[in-house]
Amino acid sequence: IYVDGNTVWSKTRIRCWKLTTTQRFEAIMGVVIMFNLILIILETDIRAACHPQWTYDIKSCPHGEQSVMWIYVVNVVLLAVYTVEAGTHLYVHRLKYFVSRWNCLDFFVVCAGYFSIIAGDLIDINVSYLRMFRITRLTRAFRIVLSIRELYMLITGLASSMKAIFFGSVLLFMMLIIWSIVLVEFAHPVNANLDYGESCERCSRGFQSVPDSFLTLFQTIIAGDSWGLISLPVIEAEPLLAIVLMAIVISVSLGAMNLILAVIVESAAEAREADIEEKAKQKMKEQLTTKTELLRICAAIDKDFSGTLTQDEMREAWKENREFRRVMMVLEVRENDLATIFHILDADGNGEVDYTEFCDQVYDLKTSDIRMALAMNRLSLSTAERRLQESVDKLRGEIQEQFNAYRSSLPMPADRKQ
Repeated sequence: IYVDGNTVWSKTRIRCWKLTTTQRFEAIMGVVIMFNLILIILETDIRAACHPQWTYDIKSCPHGEQSVMWIYVVNVVLLAVYTVEAGTHLYVHRLKYFVSRWNCLDFFVVCAGYFSIIAGDLIDINVSYLRMFRITRLTRAFRIVLSIRELYMLITGLASSMKAIFFGSVLLFMMLIIWSIVLVEFAHPVNANLDYGESCERCSRGFQSVPDSFLTLFQTIIAGDSWGLISLPVIEAEPLLAIVLMAIVISVSLGAMNLILAVIVESAAEAREADIEEKAKQKMKEQLTTKTELLRICAAIDKDFSGTLTQDEMREAWKENREFRRVMMVLEVRENDLATIFHILDADGNGEVDYTEFCDQVYDLKTSDIRMALAMNRLSLSTAERRLQESVDKLRGEIQEQFNAYRSSLPMPADRKQ
C-alpha cells in the first residue's frame, strides 16, 4: 500500500494474508504439529522393535513403519499441508518471505521432507538419517511455545545463553585436559597397583591415559557420579594426592562451573531486557499493520477516488462497511468520535479531509498516552488563556488610550472655561 492509500496487492493476495495471520490458522497448524509429534513417537517405537535382529538391514524389518501403509500416507498428507502453508506465505510475501528466520525454517522443513521421501526410494541410505529430516518439522512447535509468555522467556533466555554455554564448555574442556595430564603423571602409578575387584572394573584404568582420565573426571566432577569409588582408594594409598584431587573439585566444580552459571544467568537477564524493547517494536509493528489496513479500507470507501473523504462517506462506511467498523472499534473510536475527528481535520471548512491524515489522527488517538495527552492539553489551554488575557489587556489599554485622546480633543464647555 502506498502512502496515498492505493492498493498494489490483489484481492486474492490480501485474503491469503488475512487467512495466514489469524489466530485460528495458527491454532490449526499447532494441532497439525502436535499430531505430527505423536506420529513420530509412534514411528520411533515401531522402528525400535527391529533391533537388534535387523539393525544392519532396517529396511527388511517386518515390524518397521514400511509395513504400516497408513503412516506413509499420513506423512505425505502432512508434507502437503506444510507445502500449502509455505506456498501461501511465499505467494503473499514474495521475496520478503525469506527475510523471516521462521519462514526460512519452514521452507527448509518442506524441502527436507521431499528429500527424505525421494532419497528413501532412490538412494540406499540409512532410514534413521532420513528420519532426522522429518523430525525437523517439530521445530515449528517452537512457534506454539513462544505464544506462552513463561515458556517464551525461558527459550529466549536459553538462546541468549548459548554463547556463554559454548565458551564455558571450552573452558571446562581445557581445565579437564590439563588436570587429566596431571593425574596421568601422578595418580596413574598409584591407581594401577590397586585392586578394585569386581566392584569397579574400570577403576584400575581410570587414569591410564589422558582420554581415560578425561572421562573419569567428567564422570566424577561434571556428572557427579561415584567420585569416592575411585578417588578415596587413591587418597588412602597416597595421601598427598588428596591435594590434587581436592584442587580439581575446587577449581572445576566450585569455581568454573559456578562462574559459568553466573554468566548464563547474566546473559538471560540481558535477554529479558532486550525482550522488552522487542515487545515495544512488535507492538508498534502491529499498530502499523492496523493503520495500514485502515488506510486500505479508506481507499476502498473513497468512491470518487479523490483521495479525500466526506463526513457522509464516513457515516455510510460505519453503517455498511463491517471492516471499517471493526477497525474503528479496535482503535477504540466510536461513531460519535468520527464527527469530532472530522471537524478537527477539516480546518478550511470545505467538508472534505484527506484520509491519510484521518488515519494518522485515529492512530495517534490510539497510541498516545492519555495522561500525557491530558497534560499537554492542560498546558495548551493554560498557554492559550494567558495569551488571550494578555491580548484582552492590551486591547483594553489601547481602547482606553484612544478614548482618552478622543475625550481630550473635544471642545471644553463654556462654564468649564470660566
